Amino acid sequence: VDFIMIYCEKCGSITENSNVEGDSIRRDVCKSCSFIRYINPKIIVGVLPVKDESILLCKRDIEPSKGKWTIPSGFMEMNESLEDGARRESIEEANCKFDIIRLYGTYSIPVIGQVLFVFLGKIINNDYRAMDETSEVRLFPISKIPWDQIAFPSVKFFLSNYVNDNSNGKKFLFHSNFS
Repeated sequence: VDFIMIYCEKCGSITENSNVEGDSIRRDVCKSCSFIRYINPKIIVGVLPVKDESILLCKRDIEPSKGKWTIPSGFMEMNESLEDGARRESIEEANCKFDIIRLYGTYSIPVIGQVLFVFLGKIINNDYRAMDETSEVRLFPISKIPWDQIAFPSVKFFLSNYVNDNSNGKKFLFHSNFS
């Protein structure tokens, strides 16, 4: 096993991976200043943007999954709420503005340390378009969703639940834990 040396982000000294009192997870602890390095999941925020009976999807122009369809989403930034992050990502990827209907669901991917929060949103502008990370933006009627060209399992999860929700007239909050 190779030894990876980790340096303290506070003082620059060498850390040691050890048990911390009162914590069930081993952490990198600075041998000099006792700073504890916590590694936490990344939060992804997004929107399932709808207009009439259609869903707005973005064709990715970046990897991973370049050329496949997704919903506007991305990493949350410091000093923003879940809602503000979803609005920012939607504008950055599709120039799409929306009114939040409700939190639609969550999706956890522990193996890569990500947690998604997706809102259901009613599109309020007509000038949505492809932006820097997107090659195309299109409204898809529910019956025309390009299932074989969807970028990620999480997007398929939210889209399929929306289709089922819409056909049943139900309003659920969905969540998944993808292992």
